[in-house]
Amino acid sequence: MTKKIIAALGLVLLLAVGTSILLNKTEDVKINSELHRIDLVASVQSINADTNWLQSSGKTQAGVRLYLDDLRTISILDGTMVDTYNNFPACTDFTTPNACVLLADMLGDAVVWFALVPADVKDGQKFLTLPGLVDMQANGDEGILQNGWVVKLATPVVRQCAERDTASLRDFINQFSGAKSNATLDLILDNVVRVNCVK
Repeated sequence: MTKKIIAALGLVLLLAVGTSILLNKTEDVKINSELHRIDLVASVQSINADTNWLQSSGKTQAGVRLYLDDLRTISILDGTMVDTYNNFPACTDFTTPNACVLLADMLGDAVVWFALVPADVKDGQKFLTLPGLVDMQANGDEGILQNGWVVKLATPVVRQCAERDTASLRDFINQFSGAKSNATLDLILDNVVRVNCVK
């Protein structure tokens, strides 16, 4: 009788562990930094930075004015939080028009946090290639990228992968989370319109 109870308990424990592993397939893909909500995305036509302007240790030194392709001007003040660029490169070309793309967390018209990244070589004023999704939130309206950026998701997001079919975006994330995929952000619509698996 005791052997049967021990065997039954062992089987229940094994099933519980197996189910937990299957339900949490994406947990092994870690988000590499704290979350930052992207409210504003725009191609930058020109940049006017103060002489001693720097992006260092997660904050700016001095100020900069960004002239966006939608005719808005964004001023970023001294001491504004900025991406550390550990997981995505910083844009360093401040002379070529539309060489940089601004991604910012906004509070009204004020920039709370931002990243200034290189535009894609092809169609750089229309699309920006970002790291892969690791999760979704807000009932599927927002995606979380591997680098911790929270982006808006189109309805639907096109899933592209020649290797295998996926039934949904959640299925795609489960199979191709993080470094196994990338996301394409539409700079006009300000949301992710496509995800692509990478080999």
